[in-house]
Amino acid sequence: MFSLLSIENQLSLLKELILADINDVRYSHRQLLSSYSDIMRFLIKLLTQGCPSPRDRSYLIKHILYRLIANASPILYKKGLALVAIGQCATAMVQLGRSIKNGHLPSRALKAWLLINGREGVAKDWNGAFELAEEGTRLGCHHCKGVMAWCYKFGYGIQRNAARSLELARESSGLGCRYGQCTLGLFYRWGEGVIAHNYAQAVALYRLAAEQNLDWAQCSLGYMYFRGLGVAQDDAEALRLYKLAAAQGHPHAMYDVAACYEEGRGVRNNKAKAILWYRRAQAAGDPYAADALRRLSA
Repeated sequence: MFSLLSIENQLSLLKELILADINDVRYSHRQLLSSYSDIMRFLIKLLTQGCPSPRDRSYLIKHILYRLIANASPILYKKGLALVAIGQCATAMVQLGRSIKNGHLPSRALKAWLLINGREGVAKDWNGAFELAEEGTRLGCHHCKGVMAWCYKFGYGIQRNAARSLELARESSGLGCRYGQCTLGLFYRWGEGVIAHNYAQAVALYRLAAEQNLDWAQCSLGYMYFRGLGVAQDDAEALRLYKLAAAQGHPHAMYDVAACYEEGRGVRNNKAKAILWYRRAQAAGDPYAADALRRLSA
């Protein structure tokens, strides 16, 4: 057990795992662990004082080992989500890569999603995104299925196929997948294929995905408020949603925030801030930001 723990170089992860284990067993020793040696001393104390019998000691060792293996990937995934939420997407990709190696399927979906649009520090890779989502879908991940729906919708790494996109979007959305909900919202917004045009339904689906902190859904819902489509027009709410998506490093959301500052929509007109946001959008890979910067500099 100690040798397995010693190869784990993420101290914070070790702390979370051990504290989670303590909550699930009857030996409730809560301590602030500040170093690797503290962890080792704590475990020794737990095993020798909390478990006087060899049987209890053996049980606890097996229990912690099981939890260590079972919970490592979900914790890495949650850390990846938290990092994306504050725009540290390059660091999140490292966490997700480790989780994917351990077979965690939702991590595949999130990594693929980041690769589709790119971020600051994360280059676009449509083929890589599709391969991740396709393999995850084959293994039964509904999150990956939702990302696949998005790929088929726009032809990211695969030939566009609206019928296949709609099929995957419906299936994954029905299971609560935020990627599927956002894709299905696009179908209702544009009234494509067998889906009748319905702004209200699009707003409802965008909202479901936005509440799960999906950047594109926040950006799309912001646009609906910006234009008053299926919802009362509200510049302030549009800007709030754009900023939520921009905080995750989403290139187009940064562009939308810049446009709000340039046009004075939901906020007082501010050319300097508009230029700042356009520059950030350009650095993140938005294709329209350069033209906006040239216009403001003319």
